[in-house]
Amino acid sequence: MSANKNKETTHLGSDAHSETDTVKESQENPSGNDTATDARTSTKADSISLPLGRPALRGVGHQTRNEGSSVFRFPGFVESLSDEIQLQYRMDHKKRGLAMVFNHENFSLSVGMNRRIGTELDALNLRKYLGRLGFEVVVFQDLRIAEIKRQFERAAFEMDHSEADCFLCSFLTHGDDGIIYGYDGTLPLQELFDYFRGENCKSLIGKPKIFLIQACRGDKHEIGLETDALDKDEPDSYGYTVVDGGPTLTVPAGADMLICYSVTQGFYSHRDTSLGSWFIQALSQVMEQYGATMEFTTILTVVNRLVAQRSVERCLDPRMIGKKQIPCFMSMLTKQLVFTPK
Repeated sequence: MSANKNKETTHLGSDAHSETDTVKESQENPSGNDTATDARTSTKADSISLPLGRPALRGVGHQTRNEGSSVFRFPGFVESLSDEIQLQYRMDHKKRGLAMVFNHENFSLSVGMNRRIGTELDALNLRKYLGRLGFEVVVFQDLRIAEIKRQFERAAFEMDHSEADCFLCSFLTHGDDGIIYGYDGTLPLQELFDYFRGENCKSLIGKPKIFLIQACRGDKHEIGLETDALDKDEPDSYGYTVVDGGPTLTVPAGADMLICYSVTQGFYSHRDTSLGSWFIQALSQVMEQYGATMEFTTILTVVNRLVAQRSVERCLDPRMIGKKQIPCFMSMLTKQLVFTPK
Protein backbone atom coordinates (compact mmCIF):
# COMPACT_ATOMS: atom_id res chain seq x y z
CA MET A 1 0.00 0.00 0.00
CA SER A 2 2.76 2.42 0.88
CA ALA A 3 4.36 1.84 -2.50
CA ASN A 4 1.22 3.04 -4.24
CA LYS A 5 1.10 6.10 -2.03
CA ASN A 6 4.61 7.11 -2.93
CA LYS A 7 3.97 6.52 -6.61
CA GLU A 8 0.80 8.63 -6.68
CA THR A 9 2.32 11.65 -4.95
CA THR A 10 4.31 12.28 -8.12
CA HIS A 11 1.07 13.28 -9.93
CA LEU A 12 -0.57 16.67 -9.59
CA GLY A 13 -3.56 16.13 -7.32
CA SER A 14 -3.31 12.35 -7.59
CA ASP A 15 -5.00 10.21 -5.01
CA ALA A 16 -2.56 7.81 -3.52
CA HIS A 17 -5.02 5.18 -2.54
CA SER A 18 -8.21 4.34 -4.30
CA GLU A 19 -11.47 3.55 -2.79
CA THR A 20 -11.43 -0.11 -3.61
CA ASP A 21 -14.79 -1.58 -3.98
CA THR A 22 -13.99 -5.23 -3.86
CA VAL A 23 -17.09 -7.32 -3.33
CA LYS A 24 -16.93 -10.37 -1.10
CA GLU A 25 -20.31 -11.95 -1.18
CA SER A 26 -21.51 -14.03 1.77
CA GLN A 27 -23.84 -16.73 0.62
CA GLU A 28 -26.17 -18.65 2.90
CA ASN A 29 -27.75 -21.93 1.92
CA PRO A 30 -31.35 -22.02 3.17
CA SER A 31 -32.59 -25.23 4.68
CA GLY A 32 -36.09 -26.62 4.92
CA ASN A 33 -38.57 -29.00 3.38
CA ASP A 34 -38.39 -29.47 -0.40
CA THR A 35 -35.27 -27.31 -0.62
CA ALA A 36 -32.24 -28.44 -2.60
CA THR A 37 -28.90 -27.00 -3.65
CA ASP A 38 -26.99 -27.40 -6.89
CA ALA A 39 -23.75 -28.06 -5.07
CA ARG A 40 -24.56 -31.57 -4.01
CA THR A 41 -27.55 -33.90 -4.12
CA SER A 42 -28.29 -36.65 -1.65
CA THR A 43 -30.47 -39.74 -2.02
CA LYS A 44 -33.62 -39.58 0.04
CA ALA A 45 -35.22 -42.58 1.68
CA ASP A 46 -38.21 -42.48 -0.67
CA SER A 47 -36.12 -42.40 -3.87
CA ILE A 48 -36.84 -45.16 -6.40
CA SER A 49 -34.24 -47.78 -7.14
CA LEU A 50 -34.21 -48.89 -10.78
CA PRO A 51 -32.31 -51.73 -12.50
CA LEU A 52 -29.05 -50.81 -14.26
CA GLY A 53 -29.54 -49.67 -17.84
CA ARG A 54 -33.09 -48.49 -17.27
CA PRO A 55 -33.68 -44.73 -17.57
CA ALA A 56 -34.80 -43.05 -14.38
CA LEU A 57 -38.04 -41.10 -14.51
CA ARG A 58 -37.39 -38.21 -12.15
CA GLY A 59 -40.96 -37.38 -11.04
CA VAL A 60 -42.17 -40.95 -10.47
CA GLY A 61 -43.39 -41.41 -6.95
CA HIS A 62 -44.32 -37.74 -6.58
CA GLN A 63 -46.80 -37.54 -9.43
CA THR A 64 -49.87 -37.69 -7.26
CA ARG A 65 -48.61 -35.06 -4.84
CA ASN A 66 -47.78 -32.58 -7.61
CA GLU A 67 -50.92 -33.05 -9.71
CA GLY A 68 -52.88 -29.84 -9.95
CA SER A 69 -50.23 -27.79 -8.13
CA SER A 70 -47.62 -25.44 -9.52
CA VAL A 71 -43.91 -25.87 -8.91
CA PHE A 72 -43.78 -22.06 -8.70
CA ARG A 73 -44.96 -21.57 -5.15
CA PHE A 74 -45.63 -17.83 -5.05
CA PRO A 75 -49.39 -17.47 -5.60
CA GLY A 76 -50.32 -14.22 -7.28
CA PHE A 77 -46.78 -13.25 -8.15
CA VAL A 78 -47.00 -13.91 -11.89
CA GLU A 79 -50.30 -12.02 -12.05
CA SER A 80 -48.71 -9.05 -10.29
CA LEU A 81 -46.06 -8.75 -13.01
CA SER A 82 -48.64 -7.13 -15.28
CA ASP A 83 -49.23 -4.43 -12.67
CA GLU A 84 -46.69 -1.65 -13.23
CA ILE A 85 -47.19 -0.34 -9.70
CA GLN A 86 -46.05 -3.68 -8.26
CA LEU A 87 -42.88 -3.59 -10.37
CA GLN A 88 -41.67 -0.17 -9.26
CA TYR A 89 -40.71 1.32 -5.93
CA ARG A 90 -43.24 3.78 -4.57
CA MET A 91 -42.31 7.36 -5.34
CA ASP A 92 -45.49 8.95 -3.96
CA HIS A 93 -44.32 9.66 -0.42
CA LYS A 94 -44.33 13.20 0.89
CA LYS A 95 -40.55 13.57 0.40
CA ARG A 96 -38.00 12.09 -1.99
CA GLY A 97 -35.57 11.53 0.83
CA LEU A 98 -32.21 12.49 2.28
CA ALA A 99 -29.03 12.51 0.18
CA MET A 100 -25.83 12.72 2.22
CA VAL A 101 -22.67 13.64 0.32
CA PHE A 102 -19.37 13.18 2.15
CA ASN A 103 -16.85 15.24 0.22
CA HIS A 104 -13.20 14.87 1.23
CA GLU A 105 -10.69 17.21 -0.33
CA ASN A 106 -8.20 17.73 2.49
CA PHE A 107 -6.70 15.29 4.96
CA SER A 108 -4.68 15.47 8.14
CA LEU A 109 -0.91 15.25 7.67
CA SER A 110 -0.96 12.18 9.91
CA VAL A 111 -3.13 10.35 7.34
CA GLY A 112 -0.67 11.00 4.50
CA MET A 113 -3.28 11.42 1.76
CA ASN A 114 -2.99 13.92 -1.09
CA ARG A 115 -5.45 16.75 -1.57
CA ARG A 116 -8.25 15.69 -3.92
CA ILE A 117 -8.25 18.59 -6.39
CA GLY A 118 -11.47 18.84 -8.41
CA THR A 119 -13.71 17.03 -5.93
CA GLU A 120 -15.61 20.24 -5.12
CA LEU A 121 -17.09 20.07 -8.65
CA ASP A 122 -18.39 16.57 -7.98
CA ALA A 123 -20.06 17.80 -4.80
CA LEU A 124 -21.65 20.73 -6.64
CA ASN A 125 -22.94 18.46 -9.42
CA LEU A 126 -24.46 16.01 -6.96
CA ARG A 127 -26.10 18.83 -5.02
CA LYS A 128 -27.53 20.28 -8.25
CA TYR A 129 -28.83 17.17 -9.99
CA LEU A 130 -29.95 15.21 -6.94
CA GLY A 131 -31.73 18.37 -5.83
CA ARG A 132 -33.57 18.46 -9.14
CA LEU A 133 -34.83 14.95 -8.47
CA GLY A 134 -36.29 16.15 -5.19
CA PHE A 135 -33.63 14.96 -2.74
CA GLU A 136 -32.77 16.95 0.35
CA VAL A 137 -29.02 17.16 -0.33
CA VAL A 138 -26.65 17.74 2.57
CA VAL A 139 -22.91 18.03 1.80
CA PHE A 140 -20.44 17.27 4.59
CA GLN A 141 -16.94 18.61 4.03
CA ASP A 142 -13.77 16.91 5.30
CA LEU A 143 -15.39 15.23 8.31
CA ARG A 144 -13.39 13.33 10.88
CA ILE A 145 -14.15 9.65 11.44
CA ALA A 146 -16.13 10.26 14.62
CA GLU A 147 -18.21 12.87 12.80
CA ILE A 148 -18.96 10.50 9.90
CA LYS A 149 -20.15 7.84 12.36
CA ARG A 150 -22.30 10.39 14.13
CA GLN A 151 -24.03 11.42 10.89
CA PHE A 152 -24.73 7.78 10.02
CA GLU A 153 -26.11 7.08 13.49
CA ARG A 154 -28.34 10.12 13.21
CA ALA A 155 -29.64 9.19 9.75
CA ALA A 156 -30.19 5.50 10.53
CA PHE A 157 -31.25 5.46 14.17
CA GLU A 158 -32.76 8.88 14.91
CA MET A 159 -34.38 10.09 11.69
CA ASP A 160 -37.80 8.88 10.60
CA HIS A 161 -37.85 8.05 6.87
CA SER A 162 -41.50 6.97 6.84
CA GLU A 163 -42.50 9.86 4.57
CA ALA A 164 -39.50 9.42 2.25
CA ASP A 165 -39.24 7.46 -1.00
CA CYS A 166 -35.64 6.38 -0.48
CA PHE A 167 -32.20 7.25 0.91
CA LEU A 168 -28.94 8.11 -0.88
CA CYS A 169 -25.36 8.49 0.31
CA SER A 170 -22.24 9.38 -1.67
CA PHE A 171 -18.56 9.24 -0.72
CA LEU A 172 -16.00 11.34 -2.55
CA THR A 173 -12.75 10.43 -0.87
CA HIS A 174 -9.60 8.31 -0.73
CA GLY A 175 -9.79 4.69 0.27
CA ASP A 176 -8.10 1.34 0.46
CA ASP A 177 -8.96 -2.31 0.93
CA GLY A 178 -12.48 -2.22 2.42
CA ILE A 179 -12.15 1.24 3.95
CA ILE A 180 -12.71 4.91 3.26
CA TYR A 181 -10.63 7.81 4.51
CA GLY A 182 -12.02 10.58 6.66
CA TYR A 183 -10.03 13.65 7.52
CA ASP A 184 -8.16 11.93 10.35
CA GLY A 185 -8.28 8.20 9.63
CA THR A 186 -10.11 5.26 8.09
CA LEU A 187 -13.46 3.54 8.51
CA PRO A 188 -14.73 0.18 7.15
CA LEU A 189 -17.33 0.65 4.43
CA GLN A 190 -19.22 -2.44 5.51
CA GLU A 191 -19.78 -0.91 8.92
CA LEU A 192 -21.38 2.10 7.27
CA PHE A 193 -23.62 0.03 4.99
CA ASP A 194 -24.81 -2.04 7.94
CA TYR A 195 -26.34 1.02 9.57
CA PHE A 196 -29.09 0.86 6.94
CA ARG A 197 -29.91 -2.84 7.05
CA GLY A 198 -33.57 -3.49 7.74
CA GLU A 199 -33.05 -4.52 11.35
CA ASN A 200 -31.25 -1.24 12.09
CA CYS A 201 -33.28 1.30 10.10
CA LYS A 202 -36.86 0.11 10.07
CA SER A 203 -38.35 3.19 8.42
CA LEU A 204 -36.39 2.37 5.24
CA ILE A 205 -37.43 -1.29 5.04
CA GLY A 206 -38.55 -2.05 1.49
CA LYS A 207 -37.21 1.28 0.21
CA PRO A 208 -34.12 1.85 -1.97
CA LYS A 209 -30.85 2.62 -0.19
CA ILE A 210 -28.38 3.97 -2.77
CA PHE A 211 -24.63 4.37 -2.24
CA LEU A 212 -22.36 6.13 -4.74
CA ILE A 213 -18.65 5.48 -4.23
CA GLN A 214 -16.25 7.68 -6.20
CA ALA A 215 -12.88 5.97 -5.80
CA CYS A 216 -10.42 3.50 -7.24
CA ARG A 217 -10.45 -0.15 -6.36
CA GLY A 218 -6.79 -1.01 -6.73
CA ASP A 219 -3.54 0.08 -8.31
CA LYS A 220 -3.97 -1.05 -11.92
CA HIS A 221 -4.82 1.09 -14.95
CA GLU A 222 -7.57 -0.07 -17.31
CA ILE A 223 -6.31 -0.29 -20.90
CA GLY A 224 -8.17 0.43 -24.12
CA LEU A 225 -8.89 -2.09 -26.87
CA GLU A 226 -10.06 -1.34 -30.40
CA THR A 227 -13.71 -2.11 -31.08
CA ASP A 228 -16.43 -1.15 -33.54
CA ALA A 229 -19.08 -1.34 -30.82
CA LEU A 230 -18.30 2.00 -29.15
CA ASP A 231 -18.74 5.52 -30.43
CA LYS A 232 -15.49 7.15 -31.45
CA ASP A 233 -16.29 10.54 -29.96
CA GLU A 234 -14.87 11.11 -26.51
CA PRO A 235 -15.74 13.93 -24.09
CA ASP A 236 -13.18 16.71 -23.81
CA SER A 237 -11.01 16.93 -20.72
CA TYR A 238 -9.60 20.31 -19.82
CA GLY A 239 -7.54 19.57 -16.76
CA TYR A 240 -5.05 16.94 -15.75
CA THR A 241 -6.25 13.45 -15.02
CA VAL A 242 -5.37 11.90 -11.69
CA VAL A 243 -6.50 8.79 -9.83
CA ASP A 244 -8.55 8.10 -6.72
CA GLY A 245 -7.30 5.29 -4.50
CA GLY A 246 -9.98 3.06 -3.05
CA PRO A 247 -11.34 0.24 -0.98
CA THR A 248 -12.41 -3.37 -1.40
CA LEU A 249 -15.77 -3.79 0.18
CA THR A 250 -18.12 -6.56 1.16
CA VAL A 251 -21.65 -6.29 -0.16
CA PRO A 252 -24.29 -6.12 2.58
CA ALA A 253 -26.83 -8.90 2.68
CA GLY A 254 -29.75 -6.50 3.11
CA ALA A 255 -32.26 -6.16 0.30
CA ASP A 256 -33.12 -2.96 -1.56
CA MET A 257 -29.56 -1.65 -1.58
CA LEU A 258 -27.79 -0.35 -4.65
CA ILE A 259 -24.04 0.23 -4.47
CA CYS A 260 -22.48 2.08 -7.37
CA TYR A 261 -18.74 2.16 -7.93
CA SER A 262 -16.78 4.53 -10.12
CA VAL A 263 -14.53 1.68 -11.28
CA THR A 264 -14.26 -2.10 -11.30
CA GLN A 265 -12.32 -4.06 -8.73
CA GLY A 266 -8.57 -3.67 -8.80
CA PHE A 267 -8.35 -0.53 -10.95
CA TYR A 268 -7.77 3.19 -10.63
CA SER A 269 -10.62 5.69 -10.85
CA HIS A 270 -9.85 8.92 -12.71
CA ARG A 271 -10.58 12.47 -11.60
CA ASP A 272 -10.11 15.53 -13.78
CA THR A 273 -8.62 18.35 -11.71
CA SER A 274 -10.67 20.94 -13.64
CA LEU A 275 -13.99 19.17 -14.17
CA GLY A 276 -14.25 16.56 -11.42
CA SER A 277 -14.30 12.77 -11.58
CA TRP A 278 -15.25 10.96 -14.78
CA PHE A 279 -17.93 8.98 -12.95
CA ILE A 280 -19.75 11.90 -11.33
CA GLN A 281 -19.46 13.95 -14.54
CA ALA A 282 -21.17 11.21 -16.53
CA LEU A 283 -23.77 10.50 -13.83
CA SER A 284 -24.68 14.18 -13.64
CA GLN A 285 -24.99 14.44 -17.42
CA VAL A 286 -27.35 11.46 -17.68
CA MET A 287 -29.41 12.50 -14.65
CA GLU A 288 -29.86 15.97 -16.16
CA GLN A 289 -31.50 14.48 -19.25
CA TYR A 290 -33.15 11.28 -18.01
CA GLY A 291 -33.15 11.46 -14.21
CA ALA A 292 -36.94 11.68 -13.86
CA THR A 293 -37.90 9.24 -16.62
CA MET A 294 -35.31 6.46 -16.93
CA GLU A 295 -34.96 3.50 -14.56
CA PHE A 296 -31.93 4.17 -12.37
CA THR A 297 -29.95 1.01 -13.12
CA THR A 298 -30.44 1.85 -16.80
CA ILE A 299 -29.02 5.30 -16.05
CA LEU A 300 -26.01 3.60 -14.49
CA THR A 301 -25.59 1.43 -17.58
CA VAL A 302 -25.54 4.56 -19.77
CA VAL A 303 -22.99 6.05 -17.36
CA ASN A 304 -20.85 2.94 -17.84
CA ARG A 305 -20.91 3.54 -21.58
CA LEU A 306 -20.01 7.23 -21.32
CA VAL A 307 -17.08 6.60 -19.00
CA ALA A 308 -15.92 3.66 -21.13
CA GLN A 309 -15.55 6.01 -24.11
CA ARG A 310 -13.08 8.24 -22.29
CA SER A 311 -9.34 7.87 -22.02
CA VAL A 312 -6.65 9.88 -20.28
CA GLU A 313 -5.54 12.73 -22.56
CA ARG A 314 -3.41 14.96 -20.34
CA CYS A 315 -1.49 13.88 -17.27
CA LEU A 316 1.81 14.72 -15.63
CA ASP A 317 2.63 11.02 -15.68
CA PRO A 318 3.00 9.97 -19.36
CA ARG A 319 2.37 6.35 -18.38
CA MET A 320 -1.29 7.21 -17.75
CA ILE A 321 -1.95 8.58 -21.25
CA GLY A 322 -4.58 6.49 -23.01
CA LYS A 323 -5.69 4.63 -19.88
CA LYS A 324 -9.37 3.80 -19.49
CA GLN A 325 -12.02 3.26 -16.82
CA ILE A 326 -15.28 1.34 -16.47
CA PRO A 327 -17.71 1.82 -13.55
CA CYS A 328 -19.92 -0.92 -12.14
CA PHE A 329 -22.79 -1.37 -9.70
CA MET A 330 -24.10 -4.04 -7.38
CA SER A 331 -27.88 -4.17 -7.17
CA MET A 332 -29.89 -5.77 -4.39
CA LEU A 333 -32.98 -3.88 -5.55
CA THR A 334 -36.21 -5.86 -5.75
CA LYS A 335 -38.15 -3.44 -7.96
CA GLN A 336 -37.52 -0.88 -10.67
CA LEU A 337 -36.27 2.49 -9.42
CA VAL A 338 -37.62 5.53 -11.29
CA PHE A 339 -37.50 9.00 -9.73
CA THR A 340 -40.84 10.15 -11.06
CA PRO A 341 -41.44 13.89 -10.58
CA LYS A 342 -43.02 15.07 -7.35
